[in-house]
Amino acid sequence: MLVEEAVRSAIRNGAEEAEGFEISMRRISLSVEKGILKTASSTRETGLGVRAVIGKKLGIAFATNPLDGHFVGKRAFINAKASPEDPNFHSLPDPHEVAPLDCILDPKIRDAEVEDASSLFMESIEAAKISPSVVSVSGMFDLIYSEVSIFSSRGVDVKESRTSYHIFLEVSAKDGDRRGSGFNFSDGRKLDSLDPERLGREAGEIAIRSLDSMKIGVEELPVIFKPKSLPGIIPFIIDEAANAENLQYGRSFLTGRLSTQVAREEVSLIDDGRIPWLIGSSSFDDEGIPKSRTAVIDNGIFRSPIYNWYAAKRDGRESTGNASRDYKRAPSISANNVLLHAPKLEMSEDELMDVSRGILVLYTGDTPNLATGEFSGMAETAFLIERGEVKKSLRQTGIAFTIEDALKGLEGVGRDIEPAGSYYGGSIRIRARVSGPG
Repeated sequence: MLVEEAVRSAIRNGAEEAEGFEISMRRISLSVEKGILKTASSTRETGLGVRAVIGKKLGIAFATNPLDGHFVGKRAFINAKASPEDPNFHSLPDPHEVAPLDCILDPKIRDAEVEDASSLFMESIEAAKISPSVVSVSGMFDLIYSEVSIFSSRGVDVKESRTSYHIFLEVSAKDGDRRGSGFNFSDGRKLDSLDPERLGREAGEIAIRSLDSMKIGVEELPVIFKPKSLPGIIPFIIDEAANAENLQYGRSFLTGRLSTQVAREEVSLIDDGRIPWLIGSSSFDDEGIPKSRTAVIDNGIFRSPIYNWYAAKRDGRESTGNASRDYKRAPSISANNVLLHAPKLEMSEDELMDVSRGILVLYTGDTPNLATGEFSGMAETAFLIERGEVKKSLRQTGIAFTIEDALKGLEGVGRDIEPAGSYYGGSIRIRARVSGPG
């Protein structure tokens, strides 16, 4: 194997430790513009990355579609010789026993052809055309089959095959001078979890509903975030704020807050990398450490950062299985699947929407400020709620709150649990300051 050749080459050339990361990938990619299939391709690629160690010096080298691993391993050693020492470096990861996770490989994706993907995608595109007012449907659809191997001189030797799909639709609607837009997306590791007709229809419905729009003034109101509006907000708390590297360098608003209350006691936030078929699940992380379940916030208390091997050893801790990388760079830290667990705050959809006046948010592309925890962004798709009913869409509506205020003032959590990016949970209701255009 390339990865073994590369590691042995690095050691043979003088490295004290070496680790190789190899990924071979087959990707089917489709794109649609204005309802017309524009691109359809099937590509294969292999990437190989090597880390070599000399004392406390680390060198990295990589190659795309290499013919052998010898050159990459030798180059990693040469780069290590030229690198400065890192006083915080402990070692490359130790080997761990890895329990295989079955629910990450879907034969339907592994064996799919471009024609199969195109048929599914166009079903979604056609379903979005629910009205003559829909004037444009665009989007992208990827099916990926990958084989990941990690091998090191310290005894790490793991490999795994995985599948995933990613689909996104954007719909534009027009009725006279009125314009609206809608979106929808889905990702996962099993194709049967995708309902292409529903995905397209919902995107079209949002676009049509948003034709009837209005502005809002400055108010403090209940805000209901649907699950697909939350990937940049709830996972951010674990992915960025509880990221050990950000805490070690004092970048996060959670710095120095370990073992303190940061949410109401009914609320727990959990990182879990072993939930069947979710996009963030696999048997091991990108250093070969078994993925696991980490209670980052447990009953309101900040209990644990998420770690890769390097950051964990710096704190005298064990890795939580959150190393993330591609073959071109050293591992960083990222969340796997983020669960919001608050059973005592669960509400039905009717209960969650039972407000005299509020905002329903379907999408925002903004994220909080890492240093302060403040969120000040735009609700790109949002609607006014009056007496529990969804009314007109809102144009250019800003929303402002702090993450800690949101977690401590969380009013309810919906039972409409669904995966959305790295978020796995239901809708939430908080209070926030909203404002329309001046």
